[in-house]
Amino acid sequence: MLVLATTSALAAPEAAGDPGTRAPFIREHRCAIAERLDAIHRRGPVDVSRDRFVVVAPRGQTQRYVQCIFQDRDTRMLCEAASGAYGPPGRRRLRLDAAARQALAALGYVQADPAENFARLVELGTPPDMGIAADLMLAALHDAYGARPGTVLDIEAPHGGTPGRGCGAPES
Repeated sequence: MLVLATTSALAAPEAAGDPGTRAPFIREHRCAIAERLDAIHRRGPVDVSRDRFVVVAPRGQTQRYVQCIFQDRDTRMLCEAASGAYGPPGRRRLRLDAAARQALAALGYVQADPAENFARLVELGTPPDMGIAADLMLAALHDAYGARPGTVLDIEAPHGGTPGRGCGAPES
């Protein structure tokens, strides 16, 4: 079952032991992600999902990612948070502890099957508000995967345009 939600899950408490770092982390990276999502939306076509996605991970931590893809004429996105299900076999595979799993659940992510990622649908509205998806992705990176202010992010968005033009935010 996927959860269909808006920004209400972002009001969830921050990860234990690190109060006050979520908002600065989101401010630091929000524009770079929202800008790419906006570029994907503007390029269209809005009736196709293929290659219209963004993947964000802390630099060098490719198993700790959040990815979202446009759906339903860009009125919503399907977002996934890494569970370790698709990582390398053995000891190098990501293993989320209970706190990370609880953090994802607090953000509205569910894992229907242990062999899959955590997932949720995100309503963007009409016209779509890219900040909703950007905030959710960054909250998941912060709360579940330990990203903090100063963390450099790798952002993959094949149709996301030239990064950083309107942000002044760190680029990857």
